[in-house]
Amino acid sequence: MKRATTAELNAGLIPIIIELLNSVEDVCARLGINVPIMVVRSDGSLVSMDWARVHPIETVLSGPAASAIGACYLAKAAGFARGSCIVDIGGTTTDIIYLDEGGHPVIGTRGTTVGGHHTLVKSIDIFTFGLGGDSRVRFSKDKELLIGPRRVRSLCSAAADNSEVISCLKDILAEGTSQEPIVVFRGEKCRVSDSFEKRILSALGDRPSNVSRLLKDERLLNMGTIQLEEMEKRGLIQFAAFTPTDALVALGRLSKWDSCASELGARILAGGNLESVAGLCTLVCEKVSQLAVKNIFVKRLSTQGFDFARHNGAISLIDFALSSQTSLPPALLLKLNTELIGVGAPSWAFIPRIGEILSEEAIQPENAGVAGAVGAAVGTFFLRYSVLITPLAADGGYRAHLPVGIKDFEHLDEAVSHTVEALVPWGTERALNAGAKRPVVCHKREDTEALVAGGIRKIHLSTHIYFDVSEDLAK
Repeated sequence: MKRATTAELNAGLIPIIIELLNSVEDVCARLGINVPIMVVRSDGSLVSMDWARVHPIETVLSGPAASAIGACYLAKAAGFARGSCIVDIGGTTTDIIYLDEGGHPVIGTRGTTVGGHHTLVKSIDIFTFGLGGDSRVRFSKDKELLIGPRRVRSLCSAAADNSEVISCLKDILAEGTSQEPIVVFRGEKCRVSDSFEKRILSALGDRPSNVSRLLKDERLLNMGTIQLEEMEKRGLIQFAAFTPTDALVALGRLSKWDSCASELGARILAGGNLESVAGLCTLVCEKVSQLAVKNIFVKRLSTQGFDFARHNGAISLIDFALSSQTSLPPALLLKLNTELIGVGAPSWAFIPRIGEILSEEAIQPENAGVAGAVGAAVGTFFLRYSVLITPLAADGGYRAHLPVGIKDFEHLDEAVSHTVEALVPWGTERALNAGAKRPVVCHKREDTEALVAGGIRKIHLSTHIYFDVSEDLAK
């Protein structure tokens, strides 16, 4: 099933990546850039453009993979005695990626999931959650501060492009009611489904507006608000609202775009109380750090085999540890016990505090905001294949599950020898096709055995032979 799913998804991606790579070639040709074009794979290695055209499914998650390689290079993680945890904070999401002691990204043991479909593609073990510089900040009905998972445009950047955003925010503040500082723009999609959506788009026109103005003639305000949210999800309209980026701008920690819009948004969220603006923005920044810590810690425990489903109170314990961070000393400390590396454009604002909560000194390497581009530049060619050899229970002998089909042998050593003799040239040829100039194939054998008869006798369960194909950089 996985093989069929992988083939189907790969076929669907081929015309898309061909169009992309053709565009890249055209741009390079116009600029007079005559160099080989390499593409980042899901495991962070590089392959040729021709290989990517045929195997586009192997480029999924290439962005986070490139960030992992770039973070390793910038932070010199290959020289650390411990493994590393990379926290890549972007505008929409935060990615958590672990590196082993050698600085290599940990590869997932299960195939990559694409759109809910399980595939055979091997990629880095990545954990992604909806938290970033442009995450939507609001209060729940119970006055709980919520951040994300949906992304909106920050008020400061929206106001920098359209001065009418300030007028919309001032109108919201003047109303004196407790609401979220949302400024509504017309979206890119225009397929409407009912009269309500037609009225909203007609009232909106080409100028930004606030929610109360758009719903002033609607009899059911709560229903209208829900419908606006649905329109935003479908792309009919776009929201600019308060974000962690706005909190940084309002606090003066980030000098960018229009600070007046961020300050107005903070005042609206704070109920119009100017004295509460700094406290609110500080709380938002702390909440971002705590949400990141919670996900980092949960991912770390899950990687180590901890089953949260069997320990219902584990999440509550983590929440308690985080809630106690405001007291001195905290009632409970969390310890990550790996190097902590922050990358991504807004990571500078949060990774030091994340490190404090996790009892680790966070590393913020120079040029951390462009770690993905660095990873694409410093990445190297690498392919890995494995062959499984299993015993044949009925008639004796062993079966090698080769890439070109299965083959049976009478003796295990015979199966191993044939596998190595067949896979070295096979891997070399595939490496040359993938863009390697001087491929080198190394292999490693791992036998799995079990003790039976009270531990007196061993039986062979399986043999894995791993083949690593890399570029010879010595010449």
